[in-house]
Amino acid sequence: MVVIRHGGTITETRQPFDNDVTYGAKIVSQNLSDHIFSFDGADVRDVLHGQTTRNFKALDLHRPIDGAFCDLKGRVITDFTAVLTSETTVLMRVSKGVAALLQEHLAKYLMFSKTKMTTLDWHCWGCSDSSENATLGIRVPRPDGHSEVWSSPSNPPAHAMPATKWLLFRIKRGLARIHEHSVCKYLPQDLNYDLNGFVDFDKGCYTGQEIIARLHYRGQPKRRLSLLTVRSSTQPASDERIIDSATGKSIGSVVEVVESEDAFLCLCEVVTDVATLDIELGGNSAKTAPFTGQTAE
Repeated sequence: MVVIRHGGTITETRQPFDNDVTYGAKIVSQNLSDHIFSFDGADVRDVLHGQTTRNFKALDLHRPIDGAFCDLKGRVITDFTAVLTSETTVLMRVSKGVAALLQEHLAKYLMFSKTKMTTLDWHCWGCSDSSENATLGIRVPRPDGHSEVWSSPSNPPAHAMPATKWLLFRIKRGLARIHEHSVCKYLPQDLNYDLNGFVDFDKGCYTGQEIIARLHYRGQPKRRLSLLTVRSSTQPASDERIIDSATGKSIGSVVEVVESEDAFLCLCEVVTDVATLDIELGGNSAKTAPFTGQTAE
């Protein structure tokens, strides 16, 4: 096992940090309904640089980054977390439900490259302790003393959280993930990926770059990610519409949802002035709420 000290930015909070990334074996996968790929080859930096929103050409070894793959229309195919473990290997986490689609999407680009994409059989856990030791694995620091651990399924971390508790942690902090129901439905700006450091706007061309950059430099996003609370007897469905009570019109949709105490918390892409409106979700009144670590406007 090797422990690497690194400095950088936690993309979810944009706060400086200096944390350990523990890494070891080249074989990795996940458990939070997630999946880990290994990209191996002499041109791995070039391939991922041209297909993602992040600058892989300038990426430091062992520094975890968050980013996205987009289609030609700039819509997010999937988010990811990646770590360059050597000059020829990148390990990457994506949602399990989009793994096959991502493989299909990348097949035509990898066909003529010197990089191969393989599925690994480790698991991913969300942990409540940032000092969690990832024996022969990878630890990715997350906000508020949390971390992701990627390691062998036979060696789970000591501070692993239940999947629903990790989902609550993510949703409260506005950390949206793409799943099979939301593939190619949102621009990065709809999910606040541009605000959270998922997009390097000075990196040059990549798939979907023209549309994403035009909105960033010449326009204003019409929709952003917001946290809504709703009391309901049934859980709101992913992709369910958010309704403006005054007009009856749809003003957004649910991206992810989790139950919390006596209400449901919903990450939604919604019009930017949603806090000024009376809104409904599934026929029930809904309210906006601040993300953890942020104050209400």
